[in-house]
Amino acid sequence: MNEISIIMHLLSRRVNLHEFGASEDELLRYLNIKGKNKHIYLKKLIIDLSNYIEPLGYYVKFNPLNFYWYLSVNSEISNMFKTNPFEGHPSLAATLFCTLTCCLKNEGYTQIQEIIKLRKKKTLSEDLKELAKKGYLLIDHKNNEIRLTPLIGYQLDLNQLFMKLALINNETTSKN
Repeated sequence: MNEISIIMHLLSRRVNLHEFGASEDELLRYLNIKGKNKHIYLKKLIIDLSNYIEPLGYYVKFNPLNFYWYLSVNSEISNMFKTNPFEGHPSLAATLFCTLTCCLKNEGYTQIQEIIKLRKKKTLSEDLKELAKKGYLLIDHKNNEIRLTPLIGYQLDLNQLFMKLALINNETTSKN
């Protein structure tokens, strides 16, 4: 197997129910890349692979929630085939966004009450159960805590989301 074949295999594999792809350490180990410039060499391989497969509608992405590199289908192409998982259920999308916000603020987990407070709802138990059923979060009923799974990092471009939120925040603060 050549390097590109190994990388393609690792980036397209399913690790478990909520994760796919490979970490940088796994890629380095499987490719047997060593030395002080190993990270630079790996990044060059990933960029070269991404440029090579882009005309086919694929590209390499990074999930910042679990630090995995993975193979993804071009958004324009996948949007033709993929439907909105929250279609007809805007409350699920709003609850997931509030959960994401609370979890990122609290280093990966949050209390259910904090999400309820942010959503300004009396209860979110049905929304939270549905999101857990879809694989987006884990509920610890004993401690009343919620944790995100890495699944959302594969389906949502978090870097783009944070950039847009930062731009919106800058616009609103500059108007005030």
